[in-house]
Amino acid sequence: MAPAAFTQHLIKDPESIPAKAYFNTGGFKADAPESYLAEFGAGGGLTNALGLARLYAPLAQQGTSGDKQFMSPEQVQVMAETAVRGGIDRTLMMPTHFSAGFMKTMNNLGRSGGALESLILGQQAFGHAGAGGSLGFAEPELGLSFGYVMNQMGPGILLNERSQTLVDTLYQSQGYARSRLGDYRHQQP
Repeated sequence: MAPAAFTQHLIKDPESIPAKAYFNTGGFKADAPESYLAEFGAGGGLTNALGLARLYAPLAQQGTSGDKQFMSPEQVQVMAETAVRGGIDRTLMMPTHFSAGFMKTMNNLGRSGGALESLILGQQAFGHAGAGGSLGFAEPELGLSFGYVMNQMGPGILLNERSQTLVDTLYQSQGYARSRLGDYRHQQP
């Protein structure tokens, strides 16, 4: 499998934007106990799959969790709407789709290395992938949230075969199939 363009730039060009973004950590070491206390927004999240799914649960339930209303259904709808689509992201080195702060489906399977640059979700789903295949997302159409973390990172900067297979199985078990646009849509009987 071809490496993602991001990885190719890390290896070939230490002056590239991906290399500067990835290696310019200010001394941050992800596996150092003192780093667990730091607020490192791009890669400092520490949780398990259940915690990640719980984080997205209110977003999948129209802004509520239990008896608490965290945001309005209208705010959740804004988070689900694609705000940025297309063009090559200068840091990730691939076409991206984002809502207001969240990743949307990014079907880059047609690109060399695209299997490691893709995130295939439902049309209304939004969340964020992590390096090596981790993922958290809300699926308001199904009213569910999803969290996946692993003990050992896999390849890629978004999903990989291991994590995308879990997402595919989830959608297919709910009667969804990939649309011609590349995202998951419910199939009408």
